[in-house]
Amino acid sequence: MIGLEGKSLFSSRLFYRLLSGEDKEALAEILSEPEVTEPAGFRVAKTREEFDEFFTGLTAYNTALGIYLRDTLIGYVHVNKEISDDPALKDKPCVSVGFVIGMPWHRQGFGAEMLETVTDYLLTRFAACYADCFPENEASRKTIEKCGYRYVEDYSFFFPGLGEEKTCHSYVRLAESK
Repeated sequence: MIGLEGKSLFSSRLFYRLLSGEDKEALAEILSEPEVTEPAGFRVAKTREEFDEFFTGLTAYNTALGIYLRDTLIGYVHVNKEISDDPALKDKPCVSVGFVIGMPWHRQGFGAEMLETVTDYLLTRFAACYADCFPENEASRKTIEKCGYRYVEDYSFFFPGLGEEKTCHSYVRLAESK
C-alpha cells in the first residue's frame, strides 16, 4: 500500500524501513512502558502471546515503519487507509499515521523529524495524510502542528486497547500544502 517494500527513507539523523521480525524484541522493549503505549491508544501487552498478536497485526500489511537512529530501533510509525469526510477529498486516496517513540528518545526532535519525512513521502502517493492525538498529549499535538498539519475536528472513539472512549484531535496535511 505505501510502496516501501525493500526500500528505506532517510532524514538527517534517522532512517525508516518496514518493520520485520528482527525488530520484534526491540519493539517489545519500547512498548513495555505505559507512558509510551497509552498516549498511542493501547496498553502494554500482558503476555508474550499478546505482544506477538499485536506485532503480527502491526506488520501484516507492510504499513508499519521502524524508526532507526543508526542501528537502534527507537519507535515506529503505522500508516492506515483513511476515508475523508472532506468533500474535496471524496474518492481520493488518503491515509492516517500513528507513531510511537520510545521514552529514551523523547524531547529530542525525533518525532518531528520522522513525521516530516514520512508525511512528505506519503504525500507523493496520497491526497492527504491525517494524524490524531489525545487532547492531553501536548507533545504529539505540538509535533503534528510543527509538521504543517492543520486542525480539522475533535471526535470520540472507543479504544478497545484502553477499554474506554476518548476524544481525539484530528489534523490533516494535504498533498499540495505544507
